[in-house]
Amino acid sequence: MRRNGDPNPFRFLTPKLGTGQPVDWLPPVAVHNLKLAVMGLSTAVPLTAFAVGLTMTFLDPPFTVRSWPTLGILVAGGVAIVVRHGWTFRRFVRSNRPPAEQVLPGVRWLGPILMAVPVVAIDTVYAEADFDPAAGFAAVAVVLVVGRLASETRRDAPPTGADSFELSMPTGRPNERFRPDPQAVRIAGGIDGLLPRIEWELLNVVSRLAALFLVVVVGFVVASVGGPTAAVVASVVALVVVVISFVLVGIAHFELAFGAMEYRLYDDELVAYDARLDAVQWRVPLDAIRNVSVQRGLWTGAPGRDAATVTLDRTDLAIEQSPYGFYRQTLAYVETPERVADRLRQVTTQS
Repeated sequence: MRRNGDPNPFRFLTPKLGTGQPVDWLPPVAVHNLKLAVMGLSTAVPLTAFAVGLTMTFLDPPFTVRSWPTLGILVAGGVAIVVRHGWTFRRFVRSNRPPAEQVLPGVRWLGPILMAVPVVAIDTVYAEADFDPAAGFAAVAVVLVVGRLASETRRDAPPTGADSFELSMPTGRPNERFRPDPQAVRIAGGIDGLLPRIEWELLNVVSRLAALFLVVVVGFVVASVGGPTAAVVASVVALVVVVISFVLVGIAHFELAFGAMEYRLYDDELVAYDARLDAVQWRVPLDAIRNVSVQRGLWTGAPGRDAATVTLDRTDLAIEQSPYGFYRQTLAYVETPERVADRLRQVTTQS
């Protein structure tokens, strides 16, 4: 996650404060953790299968998976992974909102790559000499596990609720409340699901390439069974399903991010409150607002609706990159945006 936010498909959930509890038997989960949960569930199994398959393809180990000590090492490693990540995930999901730079401090590609070096070295030596490498593999496994445990023990603990913060609700009643247009939020979410607003990062690209690949695979499979006509029909059906899926995901994303927002105007500040999470999301003093403008466009408005995005030029906003900046300096898809902007200009001029 980048310091100023992560431009992933659920990018507007990243700045969210507060936690939700869908069912009683689950711990409260911060909404911004949704991306990590989805990625973990959707990538853990296929990536593991890919790594095992790649290893078995390019290496020629003199053992089978069900032989000793290979089986013991795999079982012990699997148990350790489940326990370690289960413990970490339990602490992580309880977090309200750790700072972005503490959630994923960096992907350590070099460590896993170096772990493969001694394994490949032993396999290469075995291919040219007649000896049993089982002891060498076992020694490498023990060294790697012990070294990894020592490294993880010395590292900082994963972020918890102690690293997070929450914003208190102002006292008194607000002078005015501005709410988003529900239909505009859903329309904008559907558009964003198909064409994310300029934030094309790895997950966005991979997800859409995978969807197109799925359509092509369906076409080829059906063509081999039912002929060209059936392949065209199946490809069209698959493409429609893919499009509908992206649209629904976009709608769900925007509904969670903006659907329950309420922008409350007080005497000296503007407060963004999420009624669904019952938490203040951000606040800005009126004297920190330099300018107010209305933005209408494919992503900042909604075709067929009067709703648009009211943008604040804040002097106190240190983070200006997407999505944190967009989220904390806009009143997204509010009803009667011109009236909202005029009202904000009026109170900021007075302050």
